[in-house]
Parts: sequence; structure tokens; C-alpha cells
Amino acid sequence: MTEEPTDQLHFALLANSIGSGLEEQIENFISEHRDTKIIFIDTLQKIRSDSPDSTYATDYKELSVLKTIADKHTIAIVLVHHLRKTKDADPFNMISGTTGLSGCVDGSFVLSESKRGSRNATLYCVGRDIENHEIELKFDSERHRWISDEILLEKENKNKVFIETIFDFMVERKNFVGTATELAALLAPRFETEIFPNRLTRNLVQNAYELADYGIKFSSERSHGARKIRLELLSGDGSDSKNPAP
Repeated sequence: MTEEPTDQLHFALLANSIGSGLEEQIENFISEHRDTKIIFIDTLQKIRSDSPDSTYATDYKELSVLKTIADKHTIAIVLVHHLRKTKDADPFNMISGTTGLSGCVDGSFVLSESKRGSRNATLYCVGRDIENHEIELKFDSERHRWISDEILLEKENKNKVFIETIFDFMVERKNFVGTATELAALLAPRFETEIFPNRLTRNLVQNAYELADYGIKFSSERSHGARKIRLELLSGDGSDSKNPAP
């Protein structure tokens, strides 16, 4: 999801249920990883007990076990849970189960898509330590995540600035072959900020199609043990490509 590997992300593919070993599994993990800040459980139903009861008291008691662990270690435990199919004027009434679930936890978030497949949704937020919020979201297919409209607009603006800066650079250079570090050093004065080579490479990859609309061909290859970036302006001075046809 981040495109950058990290040793601080761990996956557990199997888990016991609440009251049958899950608490011990979490405690053992935390004892081995003292820097743990957040734990995600996907989904809540997978780790619930086999009790046939579905009452407020049962739901509250089960989640209280996890809340106790979170409070004890000052970490966050995020539970992914399902919604009922039936719509409701109050989105939090759509949470599957009794109100004991939302009554126990510190905060609840309901993601409700306006229409299946529309990629437009509203995130409803409520909690003890946060103000009630309704955040309009769109699904970003490039990054495979939901983001707010404001963030999406900001991202589009940043991409436009990035692409046009690369375009102006290539109008002068015509061709570039070198490492990401070398390219970052050349571009830094144009961006008036520090450019990180790994982020520069990622931005080039993510904007490759848009760069092609500007007449810039981007490719990456390994040569003599080093990763080289190759940029080529294909359309002369680029005057016909800066405003590509829709």
C-alpha cells in the first residue's frame, strides 16, 4: 500500500477468537514488539466467540476485552466490521449487531457509498474524543484508497505542477539518462524544495501516461548495478504537447 517496504508492518493470518486465546496472542505480540501503536482486525466477525447470544450485553462484553488491552498498552485497535444491507437515516444504525458494539468503543466510522460502484462515498465519524464529522470521499484507483475531495484536488494540483516542471526541464534538456539522485539534484532548484529520489521515481511512474501526453517518454532500467532513469522529449520543443488534446 505504501510502495515502500517497512520492517514495522506485521501480518498475522490466523487468530483465535475472543475468550479462546486471542487476548494472549495480542499480548504476546505486544511484548515482542514494544513499539506497537496500532492493530487492525479484519474482520470482527472472524474473531468473535461462538456464543449464540446476540444481545447488547454480549456485544459490549466482547469488545470490552479488546478495549481493555488497548487502554492498558495505550494503543489503537481498529475493528473492521460489516453494515446491514438496509439503509437507515442514521448511518450508525446500519452497523451489524446491537448498539452494544458502538456503545463500548471509543469511536465509530461508517463508510457508505452513494451507489454501489460509484466510487463516491461519505465517511460518518463519531466518538468520545472527536467531533461528529461527515467527510465526502472519492476512490483513488491509482493509490487504491478512499481520499477526501479536498485531498484529491490537492493531489491533482501537485501532479500538474510536477508534470509541467518536468516538461520545462525537458524542453531545455531534450534527453536525460541518470540516477534518481542525479535527477533530483537537477530538479531541486525548480521545485524550490528538497526532492527525495525514491519519491521522484514514484511520481514519474505514477504520471508516466500524463508525461506521454506532454511528449515525454519515461523508462527505467538497471545498468551496471544501478537503476537509471531515462527521459526523452519526443516532440521537438514540446510546444504542441503542453496542451494535449482531451
